[in-house]
This record gives sequence, C-alpha cells and structure tokens, in this order.
Amino acid sequence: MTTEIITQAQDYLTVIYGDRRRRILNIMVLLENHQTEAVIGFMKSLLREKEKMLRKYILRDKTDPRLDDLVAVMFRIYMCIQVLESEVTNRNELIKQGATEGSKLSGGNGSGYSSSR
Repeated sequence: MTTEIITQAQDYLTVIYGDRRRRILNIMVLLENHQTEAVIGFMKSLLREKEKMLRKYILRDKTDPRLDDLVAVMFRIYMCIQVLESEVTNRNELIKQGATEGSKLSGGNGSGYSSSR
C-alpha cells in the first residue's frame, strides 16, 4: 500500500482542534503489523461497536452532545474503511488483469508456449 493511500486514510482518523491533534486510531502502526484486510476487518468491528454505543445514547438522551462526537467519529472510521477497501479492490483488479494478460501471452493454455509452434 502506498504512503499516499495510508496518509489519506490516516487523515480521516485525525482531528485537529486548533493547536491539538487527536488520532482516533493510528492506522500506520496497524498497517505495519497487519495485513490490510485484517485492519479493515478490525475497523468494521470498531464501527459496529460505535453503532451500538450510538443506539444506547439515543435511547438514553437524544440531546446528549456526545451523540455529535460519536457520529463524527463513526463517519471518519467509515471513510477510512472506504479508502482502504478501494485500494484493496484496485490492487486485486491489477492482479487479475496481470494474470489475464499472462494467459494471453502464453496462448491461454498456461504452458507458456504458444500453440502455433
């Protein structure tokens, strides 16, 4: 995964309050230690937990200002997931495309030799 994509994903998970920065999650560390698909799975489970919290907050007090913060965090997590999933999809399409082109070069029979020989 490129540094540009990781930065794009991390930007969604970073909130700037004047001179303070708050990271919801440090995606860079997660991606250094885990496969992208595992990180996406973790983030989806985190999003589900936030959804459960949101339901509890709504049932308890719809005027609670924590609702606004929670919805903002959920949106940022969702957008980060979208960036990562888009990159995985692009990568998988390139792999498929390369495999298809390779089979065309080999005559489609996987032997590496053209059938015209």
